Amino acid sequence: MATPSRPQPIGKDVVKVDPKHHRTGYCINWGNTIMLSRSLFKICANATFLLSTWLFASVPARAGTIDITYSFTGMGTVTGMTGNFLDLTGAFTGSVDQANPAKNAVWNPVTYNDVSQANLLTGLLNGTFSITFANGEILSGMVAENVSAIISSPTGTGPFTQTLTFTAGTGEFGGVSGSASGTGFVGAVTGNVSGSGTLTAPGLLTPEPGSIALVFGGMAFLAFRYRQRGTS
Repeated sequence: MATPSRPQPIGKDVVKVDPKHHRTGYCINWGNTIMLSRSLFKICANATFLLSTWLFASVPARAGTIDITYSFTGMGTVTGMTGNFLDLTGAFTGSVDQANPAKNAVWNPVTYNDVSQANLLTGLLNGTFSITFANGEILSGMVAENVSAIISSPTGTGPFTQTLTFTAGTGEFGGVSGSASGTGFVGAVTGNVSGSGTLTAPGLLTPEPGSIALVFGGMAFLAFRYRQRGTS
């Protein structure tokens, strides 16, 4: 009866010969097989986790609240006077931006129009506004401004503050709420205003580019680490 051969060192690994197959010379390195299985398990587990996270992050959440910034340039026109109130209309063009560049390309440029009255005694202005986006959708609401510096100026120019309250909209802005505030300046020829705020609506998509970038970065780091381990 043949005696099973003892494990013979070859390089760094110990080669064990299966007693049942010592005549045929089949060699099985159980140590490396177990280590390889563990490595594959870790790779698969991490890949599955990262893939699941990426899929979750890449699906935008609805009924979201998004941060926006806006910037308009144009001019207000006095259309009449009623007692101590000036009747005005405003026509501006500009942009409304959020964190998603692709969405900004669909939204912009925008046109802003308002109809309002300015109280000559208090310097406060109140009215309604509408913003028409490049894709045809409309966002509207109430506008309130403090134009006291402009009213008191002999040239009708000066700074002002503004608050926009969103109350209605079409398309993705249906059922909208939220507000934005900013500052502006009325010059001799044109005026400008810019600010920031939030929009909330059932049809809005909440972008998460930071989460997606983090996932891809983690996948790249994981691949680099396993490549280093494989070459060491």
